[in-house]
This record gives sequence, C-alpha cells and structure tokens, in this order.
Amino acid sequence: MPKITRKPAAFFDRDGVINYDNGYTYKIKDFKFKPNTIKILQKLAKKDFYIFIVTNQAGIAHGIFSKNKFILLQKNLKIFLFKNNILINDVKFCPYHEKATIKKYRKKTAYRKPGNLMVENLKKNWNLNLRKSIMIGDKLSDKECAQKSDIKFFYPNSRFSSYIKNTL
Repeated sequence: MPKITRKPAAFFDRDGVINYDNGYTYKIKDFKFKPNTIKILQKLAKKDFYIFIVTNQAGIAHGIFSKNKFILLQKNLKIFLFKNNILINDVKFCPYHEKATIKKYRKKTAYRKPGNLMVENLKKNWNLNLRKSIMIGDKLSDKECAQKSDIKFFYPNSRFSSYIKNTL
C-alpha cells in the first residue's frame, strides 16, 4: 500500500481504560464508560485514527462468561460508539490464560499481553503509520506490549490528556 494511505492507530486496552474495571465486565448493563472516553474517541476518529481494542479476557478462560457473551458485548459497544461517530475498526482479545479452568483456554501464549501478538496481527492487516500510533493501557503488561511493538504508550492519566489536547 502506498504511504499516503497510511493512518495512525490508537490501540486501547478495554477494562480500566475505556470502561471501569469492576472485574470481568461482560454484560452491557455493567459496562460504564470512564470520564471523557467518548470525547477522546471522537477526537481520535475526527483526526482519522484507526481505533483498535486489544484486551485480555481471562473471564472466558475461567468460565465466568462465554466467548459469545464477550462478542455480544463488543457488538453492542461498537453499535453505541458508531452512533456517536466513533468507528472501532477492530477488536482483538485473548481468551487464554495459563491457569484457566476451561482446558481449551489453558495455555501460555504471546497473544496474551504482555505478549504483543494481538498488536502484531493488527499491524499486518491494516496500513498503519506506526510513528504516529499510540497505545493506551492501565497495566504494566499493556506498556510492555506497546514497547515490544515499538508503539508510544500512555497510561490514561493527565499526560495522556495533555497529549490528546495538545497533539490532536
């Protein structure tokens, strides 16, 4: 693809970044956006960023909720955000955990953050301007994932708010 069609991307962790992390959020009624999330996503969309969600979902591995319930929540979230002029371009999630109670999800994998295979998969399938791309996460594992993928990282704090306000 020509360089002119490349766009920057914003890779978001979900729980604790986009929404409050109340432990294994999988029902739409329990999904509560963190303050300013919608405004930030709208600003990124307006600036023509790809918007991706990359999230570990150990609740699937531990049998707390099914993969289908996770997918249903993501579908409802994408519809709500689209109605607010925000397109989530792709969602990658890791249902695996090395201590999973459900055997088919019990494995150690670089797909799970701090591994970076979710991000690397997105990099392969989208025409990204990596120099201008960012990742936002609330855990050290998110930061390590971004570093492995050579993407600028932010915690969702005042430094990130300044970046959004002053750079975009």
